[in-house]
Amino acid sequence: MERARVGWPPALRELSDLLYEVYVEADTPSLDTIVETIAMNVDNNMPGSPQRDTVRRCIINPALLSQADVVSVAMALAQQARWDKQDLAARVRDLWTAARMATGVGRPLAEFDERLAVTDLGVHHALDTATARDRLAVLPPHVPRECDTRLDTVIAAAEAGQSGIAVLVGTSSTGKTRALWEATRKLPDGWRLWHPLAPTRPDAVLAGLADVAPRTVVWLNETQHYLETDPLGEQVAAGLRELLRDPARGPVLVLATLWPEHWDTLTTRTTPDRHIQAQELLYGHRINVPDAFTPAELAVLKGTDGGDPRLVEAAERAQDAQVTQYLAGVPVLMDRYRSARGITLALIHAAMDARRLGAGPHIPLAWLHAAAPGYLNDTESNATSDDWLPEALGYVTQECRGIPGILNPVKTTTTRNQRPAPTTTGPAAGRPVQGPQYQLADYLDQYGRHDRADTIPPIDFWTSAATHAHPTDQAALGDAAHNRGLYRDAAQLHKNATTHGNPQAAAALVNHLHALHPTDHRPTQWAATHTPLDDPHAAAMLLDSLRKSEADKQATILVTRLPATGNFTAFIEIDDHRERFRFGREPEGDAAAPWTWEDLA
Repeated sequence: MERARVGWPPALRELSDLLYEVYVEADTPSLDTIVETIAMNVDNNMPGSPQRDTVRRCIINPALLSQADVVSVAMALAQQARWDKQDLAARVRDLWTAARMATGVGRPLAEFDERLAVTDLGVHHALDTATARDRLAVLPPHVPRECDTRLDTVIAAAEAGQSGIAVLVGTSSTGKTRALWEATRKLPDGWRLWHPLAPTRPDAVLAGLADVAPRTVVWLNETQHYLETDPLGEQVAAGLRELLRDPARGPVLVLATLWPEHWDTLTTRTTPDRHIQAQELLYGHRINVPDAFTPAELAVLKGTDGGDPRLVEAAERAQDAQVTQYLAGVPVLMDRYRSARGITLALIHAAMDARRLGAGPHIPLAWLHAAAPGYLNDTESNATSDDWLPEALGYVTQECRGIPGILNPVKTTTTRNQRPAPTTTGPAAGRPVQGPQYQLADYLDQYGRHDRADTIPPIDFWTSAATHAHPTDQAALGDAAHNRGLYRDAAQLHKNATTHGNPQAAAALVNHLHALHPTDHRPTQWAATHTPLDDPHAAAMLLDSLRKSEADKQATILVTRLPATGNFTAFIEIDDHRERFRFGREPEGDAAAPWTWEDLA
C-alpha cells in the first residue's frame, strides 16, 4: 500500500511512520489478514474492530480515525511482527492523543483586532486628534493602493489552498505592515497567525517551524531580523522554503516586510554568498510600496466615508503626498528630534549609531547611558549635570498626539504564546542583557542610517558597546569598527563575541591581529582554545585562518578539539586523517585498530 504523506502535526507524522514501520516488519500482510487477526483477539485487549477500509486508512493515513481502531490495527501488526503489543499500543495511544490535541503555533486569526495589530504585529500607531479622540477607531480607514491589489492575489491563492509568500518592500512608515494586516483580515475563519519573537526571532522560527499547521500566516514583520543573522538566518530561510513547497503542510502564507536596503543585502549575490537560501526564498515575491500616494489615491482618501479627522488632516498637511508617514507621526517625531539639544540629542545619536552599526532593535539603556557623554563638546559637557539621565529619558520617551516617543521601553519578560527554543552554544548564545532596554522609533532608525552614514561614533560608544551591548551583536559591531579603522575596538568586540559562541568572530580576530602583529601567536592560541566548535563550517573557517597565520601549533590544538565536540567528520578531512582513522578512534585519541563484524558482541 502506498501511504499518504503526513505534514502536520508532528505527532501524527510520527504515528504514521510508526504504523507503517510495523506494517513492513510484519511483511505487509493483507487487509483481510489484519482484520482476521483483530477478530481472533477481540477479547484480548484489542479495543476496536475495524473493517478493511478502516484498516487501510490506519496504515496509509491514520488521521481522524478512532483511537480504538488505530490501537487495534497496531496490536495486530505487532503480533505478526513479533513486537511487544502492549508497548506499541501505549506508544500509539500517546501519539494519537498528542496529534488530536495539537493546535499549531500562533493564535486563531479571529482573536486579533486593531489594538493587537498595533501592540503585537507592528502596525504603526496613528496620529491622534484631540477633536474626536473618543469616537475614533484604533486605526483610520484603510485606503487600498496598487500594492494591496497585488497582495490580494496572494491571499486569494492561499484561500484556494496554495501556499505562498509576499514581501512588501518600502521605506519606513509607508504602510507595509498595515497593508499586510488588512490583507490578512480577508482570510476565512480557521486560519491562525504566528508572529515568532522570543528568545530571538530566528530561534523562535526554528523552534516552532515543525509545528506550523495548515492555514497559518507566518508573520515576519521586519524580515531582516529573521534572515540577516549568521548563521541562523540561512537556516530560517531554508526551513521556510521547505514549508512553502511541501503540499502536505499547506496552505501556509508567509508575509514579510523589508526596507529597500535590507532587500538589497539579502538578495545581492556576493563572494562568499552569505544569503543563498534567503535569495531563493525572496526572489519573485517582491511587492513595492511607494513613499507617496498617487493623485487618484489621494482623491479616494479625501472621499472616504465617515470623515475620519486623521485622514482629513493627513490629506491636507502631508508633504509630497506622503500620507502614511504623516499618519505614523513622522513630522512629530522629526520635530522632537530636531528640537533635542545637548545630552538628550547625544542619547538619540547613540541609539541611531547602535542600530546602524549592527545592534539589534532592543538597545540596553546602560550602553546608551555610558556612550552619550562622549558625543558632547566641552561646553555641552560642562553644562550637563551628573544626574542627566531621567530628564533626557523623559524627553525621548514622551508620547505626542498618540505617537510613541523617540525611544520606547521594551518589555523584557517572556513573550506570550511563544514556544521555547532549544538551548544553544552557537552564535545566538550568550548571557542575557541585564537592565532596561529601549527601541528606537522606526523612522528615526532609517533616517539615522542615511543622515549619519559618514559619522564615526566617539570612543565612549565603542568601549561601552564592549561592556553593555548584547553578545549576539558584538561580532557585527566589531566588523563595523574594523571597517572604520578602529582596530583596537574591533579586536575587543570580536574577542567578546568569540567568548559567547561566535566562531566567525574568532576567524576575524585571528586575521586582523595577524595583520597587525604577525609574530604574536597569543590571539591564535586564545581563539583555538576558546572558540565553540558546534558549527563545522565556522570551525573550518577558523582553521583556515590559523594556517594562513602560520599558527601551526594553534591549528593542531583546534584540530585536537574537533572530535570531542562531535566534529569527527571535519577532523578526518584534515591532512592524512582519513586514512589513519579509517576504523575511527579510541577515546584517548589514538587511531582505532582494524575491526570487523565478528568483533561486535
